[in-house]
Amino acid sequence: MKNILFSFFLIVCFVVNTGFTSVHDDSFKKIEGALKIVNDTKQDIYVFTGQAHVMLYHGGGSTSVTCEAGRKIYRSDKGKKGSLIFTIDETMCGKTVKLSAYL
Repeated sequence: MKNILFSFFLIVCFVVNTGFTSVHDDSFKKIEGALKIVNDTKQDIYVFTGQAHVMLYHGGGSTSVTCEAGRKIYRSDKGKKGSLIFTIDETMCGKTVKLSAYL
């Protein structure tokens, strides 16, 4: 009985492990560091970072995202993705991006 349970345990571990490792998304090129997005405008702005909708208060509200070349940052309206603000490239990693430069 112990051998059957142990075998079942090994099979479950194998299936779970291969299930998680086989899902791989190559659409982004991950680069070490983060990208800080700062709202230096005079209005509150909602942005969609590809993972979350975030409100950036006027005059310095900020958020940080993993720097992934190709990741797109959009405006957000009531939880829905809006117009494209900018696309992250390798030169932005580890730096601060001001929204006024893209709006």
